[in-house]
Amino acid sequence: MTTSPYSDQWQQLLDMAGRSSDSSTNARMSLASVSAGDSGGDSDLRHSDGPWTRAAGVAEELRISVTSAKSRLTSAHEGAAAGTEGLASTGTLKSVLTSWEERLKAVQDECASLAPKLRLVAQGQGERNTEVKSSFAGLDRPTAEKAT
Repeated sequence: MTTSPYSDQWQQLLDMAGRSSDSSTNARMSLASVSAGDSGGDSDLRHSDGPWTRAAGVAEELRISVTSAKSRLTSAHEGAAAGTEGLASTGTLKSVLTSWEERLKAVQDECASLAPKLRLVAQGQGERNTEVKSSFAGLDRPTAEKAT
């Protein structure tokens, strides 16, 4: 019986990935932005602000959609109190409307808050990429000729 050099959690991840834990197998992790054939040394980690910007746009679209839905819900209840005066359900209907208006307002506020934050992440990562790239600019990168 062989013992794994990895913790149980890491071993489970390796097993799920179809990797062996024995020392003869070169288990390596790859980045989503690096294709499988890359050796890693010749590849650059690339960042795209696209997902963050799209997520910000979706948050903004959701805010607009919820605003519209909330408006329609409120309009649909206009005059309901007068038409149901004296019924026991009138108070319940009003409390349900108020509850939904509060929930939808919370969603609106969250989306309004989230969209600019997501855009800031995209901007911040782009700036960080520039900083990191410039910090490596003066370093001598090994080439295939130097490695041999």
